[in-house]
This record gives sequence, structure tokens and C-alpha cells, in this order.
Amino acid sequence: MATLGQRLREEREKRGLSIDDLAAQTRINSQYFLAIEKDDVSGLPGGFFYRSFVRQYARLLDLPAAAYQAEVDRSLESDASISATQETVLPDRQINVPPIPTGRADVIVETRRWIIRLGALAVVIVVCSGIYTFWQRYQMQREEAAKSAPQRPAPAPAPVVPAPAPPKVEQAAVPAPVVPSPVTAPPVGGVQLIVRATELSWIGVWQGERLLFGDVIPAGESRGFGAPDRLRVRFGNAGGVEVNWNGQTIPATGPRGQVRTVDFRTDGYTVILPPKPAADGTSTPPQP
Repeated sequence: MATLGQRLREEREKRGLSIDDLAAQTRINSQYFLAIEKDDVSGLPGGFFYRSFVRQYARLLDLPAAAYQAEVDRSLESDASISATQETVLPDRQINVPPIPTGRADVIVETRRWIIRLGALAVVIVVCSGIYTFWQRYQMQREEAAKSAPQRPAPAPAPVVPAPAPPKVEQAAVPAPVVPSPVTAPPVGGVQLIVRATELSWIGVWQGERLLFGDVIPAGESRGFGAPDRLRVRFGNAGGVEVNWNGQTIPATGPRGQVRTVDFRTDGYTVILPPKPAADGTSTPPQP
């Protein structure tokens, strides 16, 4: 009588199926189908897998469950009885298992470890102390050498050479500045003056007995004056001004730093030189 595995193989071959076709459709390893066809129950992982794989095999072949269920149960019972009669034989081999640690440390070993640790600590302390002592001695030697070295005198500062003073411009004593009265433009044919200071200079301008202007003119500034017939001007720095009289630039009325008095008229001008000192050393300056 054919076994379950033989009948399954015959049905498979009738349908033209291969073991690989069964494995591709069920995603089951082909070696398990080979074991089923050989009725090798031990070639499968267990009885559950044997029963499940046979059921899927028969379903692909369109076989009813009655055609294979009884044979499956019989094969599983036979395999179980064979497994029960087999004796379990332990290997005749000595297995070396390391002793279980007791949690207690060896006193001698721990003592040696602590001695080594303390010795290393002592060596570190000694080395650090030696380095610190050497550094302190080196610093003390440097300080003693600095104290014993002769002190060099500080270099004397270089003498400060004063800058040459600018030349003094002697100016005659001038009266206190007087606020000038407003100057009106002279009539045609009168006296017109424009005084431009090239250096700091004081000037005084009179029309008859009336003072029109008396103040210091900074360098680069100009002042204009006018009168119908006559103007008298006193320059504190005759060489430090430029005078334009009725549109004409006249030569300097005197050298720098000296006082000059000039009468300006419509027909000309006159430079009044300072009087020469008398024998007794007195002189009378001209009055405006």
C-alpha cells in the first residue's frame, strides 16, 4: 500500500508540478516538501509544521482532508513513540566551569595595591616639592643679584632749547580804543582812504579835532575812511600797513614798528616825521 508521501508525489506529477513550483506558491522551503514525500517526519521542525505543510500541499493538489488526515495522525504517533524509546546519552566529556566569584577580595592583593598607590602618591609629592623649592631659590638669587648690582644713574634729560622769540615790534603808546563815530561817504573830490593791515597795527584817524577811529587792526583786515577836505592818520606800525589814497597805493610811510603821522588832503599828503630829541632829552610830539 502506498504511503501518504508517495500518493502526494504521484498526484503532483499527474498535474505537472515540480517541488520548486510548490515552494514558489507557498513560500515554504522545498526541502520540507521533499521530506513529506519521503515520509520523513523528523526532517520537519515539528508535528505542528508537518501537519500544516501537508495540509497546504494537499490543498494545492485539490485533495480533500479525508484523503490525508488519518495518515498524518498515524505518522505523528509513530514518530512520537520512536522519540520516547530513544535514550538520551550525555557526552562523556569533562566541562571546566570557572568558579563562581564569592564577592570577597584577597586581602594580600588589596594590601599590595594600596601600598603601590600610596608609594606613587608620595613620589608625586616629593617631586612637586623639589620643583617648588628650586623655583623659590632661583627667585631669591635673582633678587639678591639685582640688589647687589650697582645702580646706574638715570640719564639726565636733554636740555630744552627755548624757541626763539618773535621779533618785538615797538609800538608807540596809543590811547584807549575809542568807539568811532559813523563815517559817511565823502563828497566827490574829497579824501578817501582804505587802510589794509599786513601785520598787527594800531591806527588813529582824525577829522579836524574829532576822532573817527582808534583801534588795533589784525593782519589781513581793512578799514575805509573819508572826509570832504582833510584826514590825519597816525600809524602805530607804519611798515605794517598798506594805504590806498583816492584810488592810489602810496609807498610805506615808515619802517616796521615805528610811528608815523600823515596828513591826507585832496591835492596830496604829507608825512610828519617825529621831532628829533632836544639837547636836554625832551621832545614835543606833534598834536593832531
